[in-house]
Amino acid sequence: MTTPTILLIEDDREIQATIRSVLESAGYNVVTAPNGIEGRKLATSREPDLVITDMMMPQLGGFPVLEFLKSLPKPPRVIMITAN
Repeated sequence: MTTPTILLIEDDREIQATIRSVLESAGYNVVTAPNGIEGRKLATSREPDLVITDMMMPQLGGFPVLEFLKSLPKPPRVIMITAN
């Protein structure tokens, strides 16, 4: 059985590090992106099982990322988060 891959798209370094640590300690393979632009690239190349994305980021926010993910041949499940 392969380890599920989670793509974490989060611009806040502290939040990203905390979530990554928790997920990795639970046994998941975690790939991170600091913004939606990089997140879209990784979603295409890595085909994650789950994407956790921040809702509001400077370069490309969570809603455009969500629309992009829905257009993929095998869209991953998505959890959107926000600090607001």
